[in-house]
Amino acid sequence: MAPRQGPQAPLEFGGPLGAAALMLLLPATMFHLLLVVRSGPARLLGPPPYLPGLEVLWSPQALLLLLTWLGLQAALYLLPARKASRPWC
Repeated sequence: MAPRQGPQAPLEFGGPLGAAALMLLLPATMFHLLLVVRSGPARLLGPPPYLPGLEVLWSPQALLLLLTWLGLQAALYLLPARKASRPWC
């Protein structure tokens, strides 16, 4: 006997394809905004006048913050999650 197929709920953000597009386009949009805002005329629709070097975009403090955040998330993941017990029940 085959499992019954019920009505499928609508997919948010366009399904897997929309989620993949968001993962690619959002960082690209933020990088474009960063470049445009730092330029002189700050034209949103025009291309940025130059691409900065890697030393401008690189920050050891940002890497340290990222690694600290990842470490915190790993520590929170490893914390034991237990059910609340009621001894009187």
